[in-house]
Amino acid sequence: MSTTGILGSLLQVEENFSSCLARIDALILKPLLQAEPHDPKEKENFQLLVLLNDRFQTLWNFTEENSRILRGKKSSSDSGWIQDFYILWKGDFFLSLYIQYFVTFANFVVVQGFEHAAESRSQAWKLHKALLKEFLRDFSSDNSLALALHAALHKPFQDHIQSCLQLLGQLQGQLHQECERDVVAAVMREFGKLESFIGQVLDEANFTKELWKSLGYKFTDVLCVPERRLLEDSRNVPIASGSARSERLLLFDDVLVLIQGNSFQSFDLKLVWVDENCGEKSALGSYNLRITTPEETFVLSAKDPQTKAVWRWKLEQAVRQALNGKRDFPLWGRSGEGSEAPPQRFFTYVFRTEGRLRGATYEGEWLWGKPHGKGTLKWPDGRNHVGDFQDGLEHGFGICLVPRRSEDRYDCYKCHWYQGRMRGYGICEYGSDLVYKGYFKDNVRHGFGILENFSREHPFKYTGQWENDKKNGYGVWEDKERGERYIGMWWDDQRHGEGIVLTQSELCYQRTFHADKMVGSGILLLEDDSVYEGNFTEDLTFVGKGKLSLASGLVLQGTFGARGPRTQSQEPPDATCSRQLGLKEFPVEKRWTGIFEQFQEFLRSGCREEMEESFMGFHIQSSKELRKSQGYLFCQRGAEENSWKKEEFLEELVQHQELPSLQRYLEKALKSSLHPLGKLLRALGTAFQASYSGIGANRHLLGMAQEEVKFYSRKIWEFYRGLLRLALERKGRAPSEEADPRLKGSSLVLPLILPTFYPELSMLYMLQHQHQDDLYCQGIAELSLLTDIQLLEFLDVQKHLWPLKDLTLTSNQRRSLVKDKCFLSATECLQKLITTVDPREKLEILRKTYEELEHTVSRLLEKEFRLPMDDLLPLLMFVVSRAKIQHLGAEIHLIRDLMDPTNQGGMLDFLLTALESCYEHIQRIRLHPKESSHSS
Repeated sequence: MSTTGILGSLLQVEENFSSCLARIDALILKPLLQAEPHDPKEKENFQLLVLLNDRFQTLWNFTEENSRILRGKKSSSDSGWIQDFYILWKGDFFLSLYIQYFVTFANFVVVQGFEHAAESRSQAWKLHKALLKEFLRDFSSDNSLALALHAALHKPFQDHIQSCLQLLGQLQGQLHQECERDVVAAVMREFGKLESFIGQVLDEANFTKELWKSLGYKFTDVLCVPERRLLEDSRNVPIASGSARSERLLLFDDVLVLIQGNSFQSFDLKLVWVDENCGEKSALGSYNLRITTPEETFVLSAKDPQTKAVWRWKLEQAVRQALNGKRDFPLWGRSGEGSEAPPQRFFTYVFRTEGRLRGATYEGEWLWGKPHGKGTLKWPDGRNHVGDFQDGLEHGFGICLVPRRSEDRYDCYKCHWYQGRMRGYGICEYGSDLVYKGYFKDNVRHGFGILENFSREHPFKYTGQWENDKKNGYGVWEDKERGERYIGMWWDDQRHGEGIVLTQSELCYQRTFHADKMVGSGILLLEDDSVYEGNFTEDLTFVGKGKLSLASGLVLQGTFGARGPRTQSQEPPDATCSRQLGLKEFPVEKRWTGIFEQFQEFLRSGCREEMEESFMGFHIQSSKELRKSQGYLFCQRGAEENSWKKEEFLEELVQHQELPSLQRYLEKALKSSLHPLGKLLRALGTAFQASYSGIGANRHLLGMAQEEVKFYSRKIWEFYRGLLRLALERKGRAPSEEADPRLKGSSLVLPLILPTFYPELSMLYMLQHQHQDDLYCQGIAELSLLTDIQLLEFLDVQKHLWPLKDLTLTSNQRRSLVKDKCFLSATECLQKLITTVDPREKLEILRKTYEELEHTVSRLLEKEFRLPMDDLLPLLMFVVSRAKIQHLGAEIHLIRDLMDPTNQGGMLDFLLTALESCYEHIQRIRLHPKESSHSS
């Protein structure tokens, strides 16, 4: 037969099929659709019939359209080409329409739709009954009307597919070009799959229908769903559940059902895991499969390995297909092909059994029956947890919202969790305007933490140690309402032990506390530099025995009260104005132990990444930023690129051990909010600021602050060495001894961390040396009235060292009147002293100032000249007086206290001593304006 003849045969097939569909529509579907039932259950079946009719009509319209196309092609003179066969270029659409129809048809079979339709008693059905029976004889010889209806609505379609396949085979035999034969062969393969698909869905539908017929209404009312298919029944392929817990096992395409008597349990296949290596033996043998679900695990036992293999394969296939959301096409492929269902899944589940999760809904990732990975857990009472899970428990970073009863507020815990409990760093925003930033252990505040109250009624802030949800250990309390700060020891949420109290009025006292009450004697430092040692009341009234040392040097001693002290004496003035508090009472190594403990634990853990993420997280957000943030359910990571992963920073440690390279590495690490050392520094900065900023800016605390900064540099160096040791051990190398004497913590780390503490520290230095700096400023003001020549003469600078040729004159100007011109380069150099916080750089500026002085003198003398001490001091005093550096005393003492000990006794130490001499000398200078000659 030629291709033109095949095209004509295809047209005949389509017209016959269309005619058949027209009779089915008129004699079967229309009468059935006129009899809409009133029973709710029957209404569901009727809706399926309506959907089946829609699919039928779509197929019929498609057939009619194809017939029209074929008639047009046949009448054309050039018909018979391969492109004239619509079943080739419309193949995909053809297949999809047939699949939709037969899926709906199978659903109607499952709910016994044809049986109910055969019982229909509508008037339309009765009128067409005789003609219908005559029509149905062509499809079934059985007297059953239901079977005849079933056959009439699927047999013509199957026959049509067979006819199309036959014609495609004939067409393939007529084609000469290989590419055309390949096209036809590909379509024939798809038609063959469609035939297989139809046979399988009809078999499954009948298999499932027979099951529902055999079960009672108690099961079918709940389990019978049109789309659900029975895949296997333990009565056909025997398998038993352990401990005789079920009489029958039913595997559907979406659930696994265990039946025991009149009750049953169903398990969603998306949350069913199958493990054949369960290692358990039963009475039936060792051919077992362990079935894991979110709330239950049980064992299925087979009598032989073949039965076990069948059930395992079908279970795995069913689970995999349920997870994919569609059935395989064809339904059952080759054994073992893609049979393994993935162990990791994403699903939503509501817990039903007793326990902490009863009634809770989990949406997220699962692994072997337990929440594992990212997920959200919500309880009926409003609690919810969003974050990381491991083996069914909260583990890793998570955010938990807990509603407050009788209040329309939540407590928000933004924290790290370990095996279901808060542990590590976290931020909690309580519904009562409290915000806690710090460490948790076993769901309570434990370790270093900051609690701040933002309410207007009683704002406060506590920074310090916690134990079992209570303030215990060293801490700082700031009462913002009263304007007071307490620095000292706590126990059981109360001030207990030694403590220092600071007030906004610059009063401060050191006292022993017991259960929040002052006991014993103490030290009270007054605004006028008077010092009282003895007992005093809460309102700071002197009582009992005591000693009052006035700034003038007068000392009153005795019993204070109504009559006043009994004795008095005289001591040198200013003996007590620099009294430092807390140095003995609070050893520096005992302060802020909670911060260092976290780092030590991080080191002991081998620098595990999850530990690093939780041990120091103060870079995440500030308390105020957290309060303003609406994104509670997101972890606010640092904006920095995450370049400090564990393996990377440990590798870098090994690469930077020489001094210049190490300095650059440490500087980079300490500036980073993601490097462990950078996180540690930020936490220490937070504690330091809580102690010494604001009300804490009290000169009597300078000793404590200075101690802390030096101690921090040693601890950070110690932790750096610990990290380096770990990095070297991982490479199989032993840590080397420090051969370079410059590799000391104070010399390397201190200048790098000083910027973090400098604002508070420099303020303390300024307050401590305010009196001397005031005298110094008065001296500077006096000297600024003098011209350069007058000042050089006043300071007894030898005249051959005067840089007079630097004094450029304008008209009407005498050299003796010019000011701020001599030694200008040295003056400008010294003024840079306040532009840096690093003591090393400050000393370097002092050295360059000295070099500028020598350079200027050498230029004047036109030869190299080394300034002797007798010449240096007057010249340096000239430069200091012209530089007019504010708070020079604070600068000098900060350099002296924090400079590298290796500089002591060297040239830099000598120059600093010379600067100190100038500073002290300027304090004593007082000029008499009416005299032409002056002396200090």
